[in-house]
Amino acid sequence: MCERVNRRDRIIEEAARLFMDQGYAATSVRQIAEACGCTEAALYYHFKEGKRELLQAAVEHIMPDLVEVVRECSRAQSLHELVVWFAKGLSAKAREHMSNKVRWLMVEFPALNEEERALLYARHAEFRSALLAQIQRFVPDEQEAVRLAWMLIFIAFGYGQLMVNLDMQSFADFDLDDFVDFLAAHISSRYAEG
Repeated sequence: MCERVNRRDRIIEEAARLFMDQGYAATSVRQIAEACGCTEAALYYHFKEGKRELLQAAVEHIMPDLVEVVRECSRAQSLHELVVWFAKGLSAKAREHMSNKVRWLMVEFPALNEEERALLYARHAEFRSALLAQIQRFVPDEQEAVRLAWMLIFIAFGYGQLMVNLDMQSFADFDLDDFVDFLAAHISSRYAEG
């Protein structure tokens, strides 16, 4: 049983790596099986729907890190703390090359079919919903909480694209800690936590 679980995990890791290196469309089930040192039959034993199911597993392998960042925010005692923990948590993931994984999903997205896109939409909805639930602890107005969730997502992904993917952090005079504190102070003052 343990060997089966390990093989399944290895298949997912290799599929994700190949999807990121070559692209989803350019990666075949045969290549994934060869990279894992198993037969295509063994791969289909674990993933009956083949490549599409592997895409779903690869996305789930990548995305839990983002949801976990939001779950860590459940310890926040104020909106200010929530914003700081969220921003710094995502920044840490970006430094761990998480942004490369997300960038791969963004690059591949136009080539995915409707069903494959639905997988990504579902994972993003889970991430957004988890963030919204944390925000609503401090911002009871649902419309305001939704706006704030989207704003934080846009800021976080914009930071990842500019500072990490385009490596502007190597020459830009930008202090992330100062920015996060500034952002958290302004957001929390708007909602005048009580």
